Amino acid sequence: MLMRTEPDAMIHSSIAREPDGGTPRWILADFDDTLAPGDSHAGLLRYLLRRRIWPLLLLPVIALGGLVYLVPSQRRRGISLIWWAITFGLSPLGWRKLVRDYCRTRPGLFRQARDLLQSEGARCWVISASPCALVRAQLYQQLPGQLPHRIIGSRMHYRFGGLMPRFYCQGQHKLLPEICALNAELALSDSLHDLPLLALGKEAWLINPTPERLQKARARLPQLMVKNWQL
Repeated sequence: MLMRTEPDAMIHSSIAREPDGGTPRWILADFDDTLAPGDSHAGLLRYLLRRRIWPLLLLPVIALGGLVYLVPSQRRRGISLIWWAITFGLSPLGWRKLVRDYCRTRPGLFRQARDLLQSEGARCWVISASPCALVRAQLYQQLPGQLPHRIIGSRMHYRFGGLMPRFYCQGQHKLLPEICALNAELALSDSLHDLPLLALGKEAWLINPTPERLQKARARLPQLMVKNWQL
């Protein structure tokens, strides 16, 4: 079967410059559980499964993908199996419609994240393991006309009749060359997987951490600041 590439672009861009014309001091932000509550990636997969129902026939493949995902070095293969089984036979038009429908069920942004994006969005890079189309759709719904400077997420493509990540933007994979080259003033995330990303910021915020997560994070990044955000 010929492979069809999902037409959604990975990156949305605008222009940001410092008043003196120099390079901006950038802000790097995770999305799920950082700018918005909950894991929208996992939520979308559950939503697709409920709406389509029949992929439950492929439950053994989904379960296998879950087991493979637990192996850190095999996460992309595991999530690919899950995505393929849940989206097998889904058309590009159906995919876009289901993403839009799912975004309408989401609770929105944390209040402090909304303030940050409204005031500093021109210098924000949002970097997420979720599909870029999903992150962009949520941000567009919450802040139409005010999307951040760039949105980078997992790139999806069609293979063997289903969707799967061609590039899975999680953990160390978020450290793309263009990200590492930035003059990052601030980095923020909720996840221990994002400690390498947080280390890029001159200032780093850990969003809504549990005491255990904070202890583990500060063992590697003692300068982390805690931010407790609410809807």
